[in-house]
Amino acid sequence: MTGHPAFILLFLDGVGLGSAGPHNPLSDPTTLPFLTAQLGQPLLASLDVQSSTLLAKPIDATLGVPGLPQSATGQTTLYTGQNAAQFRGQHQSGFANGSLRQLIEATGLFKQVLSLGLKPTLANVYSPAYFEAIAQRRRRYSVCTLLNLTVGLPFRMPYEYEQGQAVYWDITGERLSRYGIRRAQISAEAAGERLLRLSQDHAVTLLECYLPDEAGHAQDGEQARRSLLQIDRLIASIVAGLDHRTSLIITSDHGNVEDLSMPRHTLNPVPLVVLGSHAAEFSPVADLMGVSPTILGALGAGD
Repeated sequence: MTGHPAFILLFLDGVGLGSAGPHNPLSDPTTLPFLTAQLGQPLLASLDVQSSTLLAKPIDATLGVPGLPQSATGQTTLYTGQNAAQFRGQHQSGFANGSLRQLIEATGLFKQVLSLGLKPTLANVYSPAYFEAIAQRRRRYSVCTLLNLTVGLPFRMPYEYEQGQAVYWDITGERLSRYGIRRAQISAEAAGERLLRLSQDHAVTLLECYLPDEAGHAQDGEQARRSLLQIDRLIASIVAGLDHRTSLIITSDHGNVEDLSMPRHTLNPVPLVVLGSHAAEFSPVADLMGVSPTILGALGAGD
């Protein structure tokens, strides 16, 4: 990977940028102390930070389509650069069934990274039980799973987690004990160190975290604060280990946790935060469609 940029893409499900208030845990600087200190302001709709090594701004998640943004179309847009909601004619919740898979197969970020002769990786650990549930039609593929599956990349399994080569979606692996993984729980700092190690060998290292969306749907302020603090500790660990070629990208697919007064998604923009030497290149990004193309441009697409 020497000589090529590298990106750690931290996807946080259900984080929007709203106004300050008692129902918005993001307006409390103690929920994201490290990130708030880095940005000099909390994650609110007024977010605006731009320098050569730090960018933080709102980007649109509605994509010009009426209705509340949803996970399947939002994530597909984020990982393909295509307007999946417009393609479907509506925002689609849950999983990337049917025609959305066509977009992922044709223009998925991992496919395009591979076409540049570089390596992407999905850092999330998977269990055999997950794929068994898929085979039995008890579960459906998520967007990031299809991103990896459609290009034939291997999934990280429990033995790799035990070897320090994967991270669970809850960051610490607290919920992994049900899969029989030994020494499952790790610190948020250790999770960050794992992502940094993976980024040494990969142009794009993706981790998906669903904690904010879970807390938002539950309308649970304490759960939201606890989850956000874990995320903040993960971010601090990654930033502490960034080298000159590696940048951290933090973004989301739709709003939710920023308004605990109701359990639904919101129309709010989502954050785009980039820390590292390629931050300024993301300045033109205005919506979810712009993230993947900007990553690919930095990696040399179009040269």
